[in-house]
Amino acid sequence: MTSIEEELGSVFDVIRQPVWAVDAEHAVRYANPAAAEVMGHGRPADLLGTDGRPADLPGIDGDPADVPGSDRRPSDPPGTGGDPATASGQPETAGRAGPASGRGTLTRVDGSLVPVEWTRVPLSRPGGDVALYVFLPLAEPALAEPVLAEPVLAGHGTPYEGPFPLLAHRQVERQHRYARTLQHTAQERLVRALLGLSLARQELGPAPARVIDLLDDVVRDTEEALAGVREVTDALSPGALRVGGLPAALAALAGRCPVPMTVSGSLSGRLPRLVESHLYLLVAEAVERAVENGGADRVRVTADLGASLVVTVVDDGSPPAGAADLAALAALTERAASLDGTLRVRHTPGAGTTVTAVVPL
Repeated sequence: MTSIEEELGSVFDVIRQPVWAVDAEHAVRYANPAAAEVMGHGRPADLLGTDGRPADLPGIDGDPADVPGSDRRPSDPPGTGGDPATASGQPETAGRAGPASGRGTLTRVDGSLVPVEWTRVPLSRPGGDVALYVFLPLAEPALAEPVLAEPVLAGHGTPYEGPFPLLAHRQVERQHRYARTLQHTAQERLVRALLGLSLARQELGPAPARVIDLLDDVVRDTEEALAGVREVTDALSPGALRVGGLPAALAALAGRCPVPMTVSGSLSGRLPRLVESHLYLLVAEAVERAVENGGADRVRVTADLGASLVVTVVDDGSPPAGAADLAALAALTERAASLDGTLRVRHTPGAGTTVTAVVPL
């Protein structure tokens, strides 16, 4: 019989969204690499056996001490008063409760809390029913959608003024909402479809080759569709940006860059969400211009925090020229201006192009 790690791992190990499965005792039986990364563990096996129920949000309901990632198994789920079938997120028993979703927290190995939105899906399997949790980490500190009428930068006493900054900030917020919609509709349904197809293929047993080939084609098409949805979701609102802020998002961008890209600098903490979003997009667009238009073979990004935040993108490509480059640089300038910042572009023959954004904090 196929183990639950093999069965679920063949589907979810490649997904960048945190996923784990719990048994009827709420113990984690499977976790994917993304879940281990979010929780601060070196490998998914470190999560096996821990309590996999999301805790209630501190200060809203429930006992923050009852958290996933520990070996504690409370007799009653936190904040339910003994009734596990409440909105706090605890499954009645794996496989018996229907699909559900909510918000809660996970506790990393270092004790810090990760606010998440979660979806729980019951799965029936030959080795025993399980409940599959799919998590969407939320940005700190706010869990609610921000008020868009007056976006304010931390350290500024007044909202940004002028029509362009407000429109730019509204665009970023729309992107976040679109990403969340994709995450909680298309992506989750594709994940469930892919899991169902994989289980059906295993349960089918001996079958005509044509049937197996058709099923394999559907699985492959679903995997490609899921990859496409993840790509669009990450482009709209990168998961690394939501979880770890600008440094983590830039490191993830370096991992996806088609040419060698390094990231360094003194910035290590979180910034206001609008600042993180605009600066991430600024860097991503500058890197794209350098590689696609400038033919760069190497890119270096630095983010240094002092009286102002200084973000620099250095490439070894050709100088900006032509309509495409001019349009890209105009967009970068507008993005910096939306944060009351400035953008400077300098090209040194034989060395490359340097794009520097300075944002006051």
